[in-house]
This record gives sequence, C-alpha cells and structure tokens, in this order.
Amino acid sequence: MSVNIQRFHQVFLYQSRAPVPVLLEDLKVLGGLDARAEAQRSALAWGGWLTAIPGGVMALLTYGVWAGTVEREEITEAGAQLLKVTGLVGVTLLAVGLCLFFWRFLLKQRDLDNRRYGLAQVLLRRLQVDLAPDAPVRLKLDLRPTDVREKRVKQDLVGWWNTDFFVDPWFTLEGRLVDGTFLRIHMVERLQKRERSKTSASGKSRTKTKRKGFARLEVSVRVKPERYPGLERLKARATNATRLPRRVELERVRVAVDRLSLRARLSDEWVARPEKVAGDPDAPAFWRQALEKDDASRTATMMLLSLYQVLGHARRRAKQQAARGRRGTV
Repeated sequence: MSVNIQRFHQVFLYQSRAPVPVLLEDLKVLGGLDARAEAQRSALAWGGWLTAIPGGVMALLTYGVWAGTVEREEITEAGAQLLKVTGLVGVTLLAVGLCLFFWRFLLKQRDLDNRRYGLAQVLLRRLQVDLAPDAPVRLKLDLRPTDVREKRVKQDLVGWWNTDFFVDPWFTLEGRLVDGTFLRIHMVERLQKRERSKTSASGKSRTKTKRKGFARLEVSVRVKPERYPGLERLKARATNATRLPRRVELERVRVAVDRLSLRARLSDEWVARPEKVAGDPDAPAFWRQALEKDDASRTATMMLLSLYQVLGHARRRAKQQAARGRRGTV
C-alpha cells in the first residue's frame, strides 16, 4: 500500500498488513518525509537566526540613537527619516525571524524519531529470508513522541517530585515464518517526567525537571503443540539458553504448551543498529558513546535465536522418544 501522507501527518501512526517489500517501500517513504522535515527545520533555524539577530540589533541601535538625539533635537530631518526606515527594517527582520522560529516549532511533530522506523526496517530485512516470498506481515508503528498527552497513564507524587507516567506501546511486528511458526515482536517504552519547585532563602523560586525511562522488548513465538510435545516443561532450559547483549536485562520467560516468549529491558537511549562495530579501528571517537548503547535489533535477533534453540531441543527430544517407542515395539 502507499502511505497517505496527508493522513499520516495528522495522526503519525502507520499500520499495514502486507508482504515485506511493500512494507519496506512504505518505510522508505516515511524516512523521506522525516528527512524532508529535518531539512526544513534546519533551514528555518538558520533563516530565523540570520534574520532575528540582525533585525534585533538594528532595532536596538535605532532606538538608542533615536532616544539620544531626537529628544535633544540634535538630528536633521533626513537623519530622522533614515532612523525610521532603519528601525522599520529591523523590526520587520525581527518579526520575520520570530515567525520562522514559530514555523519550525510547528514542524516539530514531523521530525520523527529515526530509531523507530529504522528498527522496523532492520528487522524486516533480517526476517525476509525466513518468510515466504508473498507472506503478509503485520506492522504497527506509533511515531508520536512518548510524552504526548494521550500516552500519559497516571500523575502522582514520587517523593518531592510531581511525576507524569507515560506508557508507549509503539511497535508491533507479526508474521508467520516458513516453518509455520507465528512470530510476534513488541516494544513498549515507559517514561517518567518529574518536576519540583523549590524556594531558596532569598525568596527565589527554581523549578527542576528530570526524565527517567526504559524500553521493554518482547519476542514470542506460537507453534503447533503436536510438533513440540513437552514444550511447557522447558522453562528452565529456555532461561539458561537465552543469550542477550551486554547490559540488556532479561525480565521474563514464559513457556506454554504452544508458545514461548522472552521479555528484555533496554535503556531508553537504545539504538536501532550501530553504524559501526565496537572493534572497528576506523570508528571515530564520537561513535564510542553510540556503540555503548543497547542495540535493539541485535537484541531482538538474539532473543529469537534463543527461542529457536529451545524449539530445536523440544523437536529433537520428541524424535528420540518416538524412535525409542518404535524400537520398544519390535
């Protein structure tokens, strides 16, 4: 399907069920919209500074000269006229600069978080080899910021802090793999915005703010119970088999007759995929911080591989039990 750009710029939600190439094409469109918004906001910022600063300087200088000369009648009529024109130009430039900054502010919603559609692109490309060529995949993306009003679930007092709690289930990817396994990847971000005011002994009031958050990534598979008998008894093995990147915390393991799921906790400063690897000698110094952040796409891939290790063990054990049963009947 093609993205309805006008509709998207109203809700900033994307949802579709289509083959991977179609979804990737739509995500490419979203990336183009984001890049255009970033370029527009950058141009507006430059334009705002280049007009507001000269305009403000001209307006202030004109006012200073006017106050110092006109009141003492030390300026000619032509000079006064020149001051008026200069002041008018300065005020106009200042007003244009402020309008450009306001326009930039209005475009803020269109400047999307690159990580969100970037994570979807990376995972779809990796999963494409395990999907039938025309297999439909369901993708749901909420590209609004985590702290929009609609995502606030509670307001409370935490210590001395007035706190807003936000829950943002922004990412869902579902599809059936070639072997018949139904895969679901889901990501939720949680955020606390804290604020408190304090009055000093001198009577001055200061307001402090801080943010605290994290992300939860869940990968689950649903299978046919007859292909993996005894799966519900493998929770301990699933826990031991799980491998995650360093610093990523395993929060929960669930095992049932027909499904497996893992849930991990990542920092709120996760990345979709680092552009360089940690051992790359060509990686510049400014990449070191990015390389230390939690890699969400790698985490999801490792979680899926861990689940398949458990499924493989259950499958092999079922075959061994079936073979022993056949030998026992001979």
